[in-house]
Amino acid sequence: MGAWSAGINGNDTAQDLRSEYTAAFWYYDVPTALDKIEAYVRTMFDETDEDEWCCYVYSLADFMWKKGILTEEVRDRAVGMIDSCFGLDAWREAGEKTLQKRQKALQELRTELLSPRPPKKRIKPDVHTSDYYEIGDVFAVQFQTKDKPFVKHKDSGVTQEAFEALDGQYFLVQKVAVLKSWQSACVPEVADHWLIFRLFAGIYDRPPALHDVGSLTPVDIEGVFPTFITESSGVYFKRRKAVLLTNDKSGCEDDPDKTPPYLRGHIYFGINKPWCNPDSVIAASLLRG
Repeated sequence: MGAWSAGINGNDTAQDLRSEYTAAFWYYDVPTALDKIEAYVRTMFDETDEDEWCCYVYSLADFMWKKGILTEEVRDRAVGMIDSCFGLDAWREAGEKTLQKRQKALQELRTELLSPRPPKKRIKPDVHTSDYYEIGDVFAVQFQTKDKPFVKHKDSGVTQEAFEALDGQYFLVQKVAVLKSWQSACVPEVADHWLIFRLFAGIYDRPPALHDVGSLTPVDIEGVFPTFITESSGVYFKRRKAVLLTNDKSGCEDDPDKTPPYLRGHIYFGINKPWCNPDSVIAASLLRG
């Protein structure tokens, strides 16, 4: 156990498990989630490892109380451990002041757990849980350059005037793979999906008819990266009036590990800042002199 404070969540175990709690309670009902969490935790440690077991039980009870889903069983187990001084040996070894801080934190947790349970709160992993579109899908996606500065790659030869003239025109991208940057160990069905695309040469006034993907020429992002990662959220493509043209899986990757991270650029369609916007990166890549 790595701890940086005497607080209930001031340790590595509690922090690592928090994402697992979120995934389990979002995906399953409470009884099933508790079974899944317990089974996962027991693959790493059990009650004989008092330091780690305390971090687990206390952080679970605290999480469930704050989310309004605390059960009597979890509450009673945590309170019983607090009352029996279970797992305090390591804190005693750290010195009297540290022990007192830990005891105070545990009494505050005890008071919390025995107080009226707050209303149930929404639980949702802070990750892209859905994988949008099919591998091989080719889209025409609209530029949105109106009232945006051209903020990247001043050496690309793109002027502000040329950049603004792209507004409403289309560029072509193809989904080639899916990257799972994180996957719950407790609930493997819950993962953080990021889509990997490649960009094709060409700028169009309207979505073109497309039957042969082989006729398209891939363009390196920023002149360096053959593919780019973006958010796994269809909302940004809808906002850009994306049109599905065709699907062709040839040349695509079922295994994103075939394209190492250092060969992927990053374009976040959801970010439009005065100093950073996706249209600037794409414009520079397509109009690079």
